[in-house]
Amino acid sequence: MSDQGFLVLPKAGEGTVRSLVRKVRLLAIRSLSNVDLQGPLGASVRRLQNWLPGALRAMPEAVLGAVGAPDVLPHLLCVAAQVTDPAPRLEEAVPNLLASMPVGLPEAFLWDRPVRRLAAPHLGRAWILETPARGMVLDPLGAELRHGDDRLERLPLAGGDACYHPLDEWLHLATLDTNPLSHLEEHPDKEGNAVDLGGQGVQAWVEALREALGLIEAALPDWAAERRTCLQRLVPVGFESERHLSASYREAPGIAWLTLHPDPLTLAEAIVHETQHTKLNLVSWLDPVLENGQTTWTESPVRPDMRPLMGVLLAVHAFVPVAVLHRNLAEAGHPLSASPKFLQRRSEVLETNGRGLAVLEREGQWTPIGRRVFGDLSRIHGDLVD
Repeated sequence: MSDQGFLVLPKAGEGTVRSLVRKVRLLAIRSLSNVDLQGPLGASVRRLQNWLPGALRAMPEAVLGAVGAPDVLPHLLCVAAQVTDPAPRLEEAVPNLLASMPVGLPEAFLWDRPVRRLAAPHLGRAWILETPARGMVLDPLGAELRHGDDRLERLPLAGGDACYHPLDEWLHLATLDTNPLSHLEEHPDKEGNAVDLGGQGVQAWVEALREALGLIEAALPDWAAERRTCLQRLVPVGFESERHLSASYREAPGIAWLTLHPDPLTLAEAIVHETQHTKLNLVSWLDPVLENGQTTWTESPVRPDMRPLMGVLLAVHAFVPVAVLHRNLAEAGHPLSASPKFLQRRSEVLETNGRGLAVLEREGQWTPIGRRVFGDLSRIHGDLVD
């Protein structure tokens, strides 16, 4: 039987998640276009709203890429979800959006609002401005800061902090986190997601994460290829030698917060886990998947606290591919798969997946898309336990 499943494990070259990413970025642009603010900020935002359609027509994919930058999209989706005051979100997002815009846009744009911080992972650096700039100018050659004396300084600026550390061509480790919701925490064993290297050096993190990514590449190559379209950033939140903790947010697709762990398989599981969350978080902007996902609460197969049914789906959706990862590593005779710890972990994941699927079968009220996701999860799990 095939392990492939809709929004679970992709076929080679499948573009479903890429399409979801594009649609959510367009939704963020629509939300930005509908913002109605008063005062000087409102006037600046209206000029941006008038300028952005021309930029999209001129270079649509590059502009969508800028909108999807990890220091831009979470702020715009917070505005779309109405979970925070839009004014500070736009003050933070727009300079980073302009810094990420492609060279060659035909029409210039002036953002005449103070710029206090610029995050530009594509340039490898971030800048905290002790004296805020007066604004930014975007012209066909790229972005410039406009200082208080009207002096213009083209990006990339001198100095700055090297906050972004490549893990591969598509993914980086970030030691600067601009997500406005990172202080919020739903897991009972954690208190927020502040950046924390846990006493380990950046290079130790990079090497450990690359080893984990290599495991995934070897065991789930088609899934790994899809991951490149939807996971952009990992944020360190400490070191845990006995357990592992990770997090993601619906308003920040493409970003995962995770602790470092000495076991590469544990890190590989976390990357799979949080990327799967990104996929469901993306689709949730377009379809609820579970009609009663937030109104029916139940015991969780993987958490000590009561969870809404959507939380159970998120867990099962994350761990069914982890179970396939385990099976493929075992079948390939990978050295990690020979230990009693691996066998115990594999058994635990299969057991919790079975319990979670039983809860979802009993309680779930599905949309057509959700029914398709649940059906494929159930089929893949059934093949794994036969």
